[in-house]
Amino acid sequence: MENQNSTNRISTFLRKNSVFVIIAVMLVPLLYTGTYIYANSPNPEGSIPYPSNVDSESEGFVLIILDGVGNDYLINPEQMPKVNQHRDLKSATLMVRTGPLTLSATCVSEMMTGVPNSPINGLRNFDLPHPGGEDPWLLAADDPRYNVAMVGSYVMGNIYSDKSNITFENTFKGHSDYYEGDNETLDIAKQWIKEEHFNVMAVHFSGPDKVGHSFGLGSEYDTKISKIDDQVAELVEEIPPSWSVVITADHGMTEFGIHGSAEEETRNVAAIISGPDIDIGAEAKSNQRDLSAIMPLILELPFPNQLHGRIPLEIFTHDQDEKEEIENWNWKAAYQRQKFVNELNGVEDSNLLPDEPNWDAIIIEGEFSRTSDKIVSLIVWICIAVIFILASGLNFKYVHENWNLLLGFGVIVSLFLMSHNFLSYSAMIPRAIGGLCAVFLVGYSLQTSGLNPKVNDSKIKAIMSFLTYNYKFWVILSISLLLLLQSLTQVVVSMLLSYSLVFSINSGFGTDLNNRNHMSNEQPIVSKRAKVGTHDSNLVIIWGVALLAFTFGSIRLWFALIPLIFILLSIIIRNLRRDATDLEKLPVYAMFTLCLYAVLFVHRRILGENYVLEAVKIGWPENLVTLTLSAILLCISSGVAVFVVHGKTISNKSKYAESLKFAICLNTCLIAVWLSNSIIDWLLISAIGVFYLFAIFSKIKSNALNAFRYSFLALSMQMALTWGAWAAFVTVIILSCCNKIWKYFHDNMDTEKSFYNPRFILSMAVFPWVIWILWWTLLGQVNGLQTCFEGLCPHPRELDPGSVLVRGGYVGFRENPPLLWMIFMASSPIIISSCMILYRIVEEEFSPRPYLISQMLIILGCVSILAYSPKYPRLMFSLTWNVFFALLQILFIILVILFDKVVGSKLFNKPTLVSTEGI
Repeated sequence: MENQNSTNRISTFLRKNSVFVIIAVMLVPLLYTGTYIYANSPNPEGSIPYPSNVDSESEGFVLIILDGVGNDYLINPEQMPKVNQHRDLKSATLMVRTGPLTLSATCVSEMMTGVPNSPINGLRNFDLPHPGGEDPWLLAADDPRYNVAMVGSYVMGNIYSDKSNITFENTFKGHSDYYEGDNETLDIAKQWIKEEHFNVMAVHFSGPDKVGHSFGLGSEYDTKISKIDDQVAELVEEIPPSWSVVITADHGMTEFGIHGSAEEETRNVAAIISGPDIDIGAEAKSNQRDLSAIMPLILELPFPNQLHGRIPLEIFTHDQDEKEEIENWNWKAAYQRQKFVNELNGVEDSNLLPDEPNWDAIIIEGEFSRTSDKIVSLIVWICIAVIFILASGLNFKYVHENWNLLLGFGVIVSLFLMSHNFLSYSAMIPRAIGGLCAVFLVGYSLQTSGLNPKVNDSKIKAIMSFLTYNYKFWVILSISLLLLLQSLTQVVVSMLLSYSLVFSINSGFGTDLNNRNHMSNEQPIVSKRAKVGTHDSNLVIIWGVALLAFTFGSIRLWFALIPLIFILLSIIIRNLRRDATDLEKLPVYAMFTLCLYAVLFVHRRILGENYVLEAVKIGWPENLVTLTLSAILLCISSGVAVFVVHGKTISNKSKYAESLKFAICLNTCLIAVWLSNSIIDWLLISAIGVFYLFAIFSKIKSNALNAFRYSFLALSMQMALTWGAWAAFVTVIILSCCNKIWKYFHDNMDTEKSFYNPRFILSMAVFPWVIWILWWTLLGQVNGLQTCFEGLCPHPRELDPGSVLVRGGYVGFRENPPLLWMIFMASSPIIISSCMILYRIVEEEFSPRPYLISQMLIILGCVSILAYSPKYPRLMFSLTWNVFFALLQILFIILVILFDKVVGSKLFNKPTLVSTEGI
């Protein structure tokens, strides 16, 4: 009995203090692994003077970078005959291996600066700055003998455009420009050579990479390679023979046009090097940073200590004495760098001596994935498992009776970690698992399966019960497909996505996951309440699966909309059967329509466009057609909002009048967007500000109706003015309908706020999350599916802040807006909308505590697998943005609570909304 009381006390303590427990566990990987991954690596300063008794005959230097051209194309005479003719007659060849981060910016940075990438650089592909310190290009720019120029994409521009004495011309025309930018690059480079002003140049052709991303390595890519072959040959023909030329690539590509991680085909490139002092026909192996080490030798520059490269002496014609001098010069810099790195890590190496070159003592590749980080990750997951067992109230004397549950939990955690550790084998498996996690959370917590049992539904329910719960069927089907396809990844991804669809359909039209005994002889999954001192194994399973789903890390947000669409459809059918009023049907119809559009039209890589994002862009009208369409959308949203919000409280005549006034206000903002006049902008901004003040004043005076009307009007106008008509249309409908949808769920489920009622607790954790995902998706900020080797797969960059539209930042300053103003105008309606959506839901008997905890669990899951992300940039992207958006949700919760305290509405000053037995 004493043991049971102790267990109950521990369980109660953990649930009551769950927020602090999660923070404590989260800090371990965040402080140890996070600081390593998200920090810039320091580098040594200084350089080694060029040896005085070594002469170079080169009078200039040109680096030609071909974006996305692996060695199987670059040194293939059938693919690039002209370049290979130049290779055979005038050049030496290096077989080059890139670093583990095979993004364009990270590869170009290492190739030109010689500084190894930090893990954080995987997040900076589109804005990677210079690592600092000296490099050969900066030293050449400061040398009076040389004039330095660069032409090509933004990648080199981000690194060097702000450096003095370096001329940069940006020829990047967009990710869908396959030829124009490269044509301009060639013209500018040829002009520079003819003018004889620049004698150190970098020329970047980015077109092959874009073609590969769009079409893979197919016929379109072959055509582009043939064109690049002609262009490079034309450029080389113009370069004086006394100059040195390096023709290379930043990275290769997979068959499907993918790069970024450490796949072998993306890391294997080549370098064709010609000019004075080059041994024609020589071949050697090197690392990509070694290309930067060649430049100081050719141009007689100092060798930077931070340059982590070794000169490939095999391809040079210097005599043996000069080669020894060059190697000693190179070694002095390598020694200084390695000594610096060893001191940072507290390492002593007796084999590292300043005057005796020992290249085996030099670490070639940076330590991206540290074993210690993975050990920390494993310890954190063990802690999560132990805390979960204690918090679930499991008495350890019953552990031996339920060893299978604990073993299953451990196996699932192990599989989750392995799926991230072996991303080089398949990046799609963890994404598909993440999709299923989101489907389970929404499908289980918001299910409507048991609300409308009908005789004519029995066959459908029987089929869905078989497909959802007959796991032997899925095992047999998986084995059969494996024998047929001979591909484990295809089978795993296909089965996970198929089951996600089945589970989603079941959540709306199948059997109730909490009560399956009406379809079979099985016991309910969750009993009403377990006896004190014991535990219900099914209850533990539900909470355990929910915990694993939230903490998976690679959870895919768009998948949450799939069960939602079937749940809303089932509510529509139920409303038709029970003759619900039009006012009851309207919010469900409206939300279902938005959800359907969000589910079907966000697949850019399948449809060719993200048509939701296109709708957002159309919301800034550029002609009469888009102006008319935008005006119609705003009128529709005005009518829906007024009829849903007011319901039966006012007459239909008053509703029409209110709708008209609302539509006029929104369309006034639309006209302002069309006119793009700063004076008109400021008049509307002032009006919006006044409406917000009226709303706050009304809230303080406890006039809830006027507070909502004014704040709703102000926000809707602000969205129309800054994000356009479509964004306003979506926001108005979701904001007016979300609380009605929650009330429907609330009124049709057991609302006991208890640990023994996981569905209700999880519904409060999931509902505002899925509504926010729907809203964010409809703003064009979420990507859905793509085609891949496995068939249909989740998009690699599901959340892509790079697609956030900042056109609203020009409101009020149409010519030259200040940066802070742009940030404020683009972000403020997002923050206010998110807070108002949450506030509307909270007003309907909703506790934000489960939502807060769920978002903290998402962060915990992400930081606990950071250890596996350094060499997989897309995983780092995914984890970082999942953490960022979860932090935003937590911020919104805090802002809502603070606002409630300030205005004194006492929304949260109620009795405990969730008992200490809750979460």
